[in-house]
Amino acid sequence: MTRERFHAVTERYALLQIAVLGDFCLDRYLEIDPARYEISLETNLPVHNVVNVRAQPGGAGTILNNLVALGAGTLWPVGFCGDDGEGYELSVALSRPSAVRLDHFLRTDRRRTFTYCKPLVLTPGQPPRELNRLDSKNWSPTPAEVEDALIAAVRHLAPEINALILLDQVDHADTGVVTQRVLSAVGDLAHERSDLLILADSRRGLTGFPPSDSR
Repeated sequence: MTRERFHAVTERYALLQIAVLGDFCLDRYLEIDPARYEISLETNLPVHNVVNVRAQPGGAGTILNNLVALGAGTLWPVGFCGDDGEGYELSVALSRPSAVRLDHFLRTDRRRTFTYCKPLVLTPGQPPRELNRLDSKNWSPTPAEVEDALIAAVRHLAPEINALILLDQVDHADTGVVTQRVLSAVGDLAHERSDLLILADSRRGLTGFPPSDSR
């Protein structure tokens, strides 16, 4: 690829409208200062004193962040978070880039916010050391009304977008965003809009996914 061709391609990024359908997670980092080590008076167990907390979108949020960095024009996250503190943090983090539109990002009390809580011990002169991670997930099937809202969002956005990206991050089927019902709706969309680029990735494999440029 020549330099001219590269610039011709990348200059079009700002014209793209892309929907990201998937499991948006909150990556919360707890930075621990080992110099402030204590023993709890109540339990006689070690205390890890947190001196800083960082939060950023993970899962499908990582894809969104990469598209922002590439200069994509308009980005539509399609997913959900819980009506909880983690959901507030995730929504705020997603809304920071001006290219991101949260019109179809659902906040619901029927789901918990998918959260990876990562304690990091920061010792001067050494790489951060991650302690046991604390995960918050949903263990029950995604409610039908949440699926309905996600399907409606995809159908609403279909005429506007140039590409649809799917990310299935959960370990247990039908507990996240990319359920079989949602996949069926995406399959219908793929049939109706053969010109629509659909990219997909799933940690559980792509059986049942509609035709896509899959990983």
